[in-house]
Amino acid sequence: MKFLLILLALIGFVQAQLRINPEGFKMEEWELRTLFEPTIQVFPEAKDPPLFISRHRDGPITLFKRTPRGEVAIRLDCEDRYYSQFIYQFAHEFAHVRANFQPTDHENKWLEETLCETASLFALRQLSIHWEENAPNDALKNYRKSLAAYAATVMKGREPLTLDTSPAFYQKHKATLRKSATERALNGAFANLILPLLEAEPDQWKTLSHFPRIKGASLARHFEAWRKASPKKHHSFLFKLEAIFLDK
Repeated sequence: MKFLLILLALIGFVQAQLRINPEGFKMEEWELRTLFEPTIQVFPEAKDPPLFISRHRDGPITLFKRTPRGEVAIRLDCEDRYYSQFIYQFAHEFAHVRANFQPTDHENKWLEETLCETASLFALRQLSIHWEENAPNDALKNYRKSLAAYAATVMKGREPLTLDTSPAFYQKHKATLRKSATERALNGAFANLILPLLEAEPDQWKTLSHFPRIKGASLARHFEAWRKASPKKHHSFLFKLEAIFLDK
């Protein structure tokens, strides 16, 4: 009996941390939960703020202002069982939450957006693997290959880069990126290169919580501050990440 009470309390705690308004999604609340909770679980465990997810028709966004309940409000622009799109959008916004998003303008904000694009691909590909054995239901188990196909389609539409060509690509587009954080074609091209690093070392997602925001900083200075703010176990990864953009 005691175990059952503890289990029910834990279930209630999980649900309290993720509140969903299904209005406008054309899906039931429980169906949406089977997409969002597993997406959170592919990332390393962390103490996340409570989240409130709702439908929005002007593009996905995470709001800086908390709800009256103190939740981080995430708005998604998708509906009607387009599961891949739900996961893609939610993982991107969730990565902003993990990065302790702030209304701070700085010239390297594009890098946060790039990592959030990477999170979308990461979640799709991880769930396509996990759901072979651990899908919430048969429908999602059958759908899992579509997640990987969706990620592949997105990746194929981006500028092909290698670790040798990416620093020059960054220098070519540096001014644009520093002025506009959401150049999706550019963010995505870099995300394709970052993805294998995080698939090989998924625990490195934890360094998102130490992401710095320094106005006027060069990218080299940004990475220096990021390493300084991060535990030593993340330093090697951050050097690898920096090498995608800057020749050393």
